[in-house]
Amino acid sequence: MPPAPPPDPGPATLERRGFLGGALVLVVAAPLGASACRREDAAEELGPWEIPEGTTLAPRYYAALAALFDALIPGDATEPGATEARAAYHLDQLLGAFRTSPPRIFAGGPYSGRHGGLDGFSEFQPLTRVETLRWRTYLEGSLGLPEREWNGPVVGLRATYEAALDALEGEARLSYGAGLATLSREQRRSLVGGMDSGFRDLAYVHAVEGTYGDPVYGGNFEGRGWAVIDYEGDRQPLGFTAHEMAHPEDG
Repeated sequence: MPPAPPPDPGPATLERRGFLGGALVLVVAAPLGASACRREDAAEELGPWEIPEGTTLAPRYYAALAALFDALIPGDATEPGATEARAAYHLDQLLGAFRTSPPRIFAGGPYSGRHGGLDGFSEFQPLTRVETLRWRTYLEGSLGLPEREWNGPVVGLRATYEAALDALEGEARLSYGAGLATLSREQRRSLVGGMDSGFRDLAYVHAVEGTYGDPVYGGNFEGRGWAVIDYEGDRQPLGFTAHEMAHPEDG
């Protein structure tokens, strides 16, 4: 189960890394399924965001999501943030968890193989019937299915994000005359401040998970988020010596 949303981050959280002006320039992949005559226009709408192949979200939603996460956890080459950690891909893979079997929900174990032992983390675990029902309802919504609506209709996480990103896109065009993905970081951060606080909290949780969580879930690319907070990640089965445990300041 994903962690509960934190308290409203507010201005202090949004400014915790300081303002870093301008959007990062990344390679733009050709939009999936775009016709040749629309490719140039579509690339402009996607802005400077790299769209991985086979994403769960449509390219325009993925680009908007990456732009949003970049505004929530900004970074640069020296202090990576959500963009450098590919946090948007973490959420995209969660939204499409059931495209694979077992679904990409619970990584295995006991070790990741980073410090010895076999890589068990990348072997995702099968879900029970109840877990499957719970996660499908959470991600996809109830879809009018009786077994998912025992407590009433449920809007899925993907639909929640797409609706919120559509609303944010509308605000971007109303305020700046351009799509969210093409705005500067300063402009995007100004829009984030006026977002619905409930969705902003939800997005912030997922941006944090994608930036600082275990890389097996699709984010924290190359451990870049861990490097920022000086965290080594999982250490088993190597572990730490008694001296390292008693004197962490020695490194």
